Amino acid sequence: MKFNWGTGIALVYGLFALSMIAMVVRSRQHDPGLVSKDYYNLDLNYQAHLEKKQNAARLSAGPQVQYNAAEQVIYLSFPADLGPAAGTVKCFRAAVVKDDFVVDIQTGPDGQMRIPAAALNKGLWHFEMDWQAQGVPYFNEAVVSITPGTVGSITH
Repeated sequence: MKFNWGTGIALVYGLFALSMIAMVVRSRQHDPGLVSKDYYNLDLNYQAHLEKKQNAARLSAGPQVQYNAAEQVIYLSFPADLGPAAGTVKCFRAAVVKDDFVVDIQTGPDGQMRIPAAALNKGLWHFEMDWQAQGVPYFNEAVVSITPGTVGSITH
């Protein structure tokens, strides 16, 4: 077979077509790992979500999140002066979607809740607290770094 311009152009177009097909197949196999699957519904209800955040910002002392490495426990403290809290805590890592979970808020009389952290992977965890107290909805976020040997790492 003689290699000429026509053969070279055919090989270039053929390799280009094969690489495009390979990229399409590979992109279809990739899970983008969205933090929330229902982001469209969340966008529609953004005003209600914003009002919950504003309610939480008006509190004199908001909920506190603290990680204790010695006990392998995450402590959530809700304002005791508001009474019992009811709602959910969404715990997720932005890096890995399969680690996400949701916990119902179950506080004691002191307003504290414990989440066992022994089975949690090390890294940066986001806690989204969506709760109600005295009929008023609240929403607060906290980021905790779970690493061996840390007593607490919190940002709001």
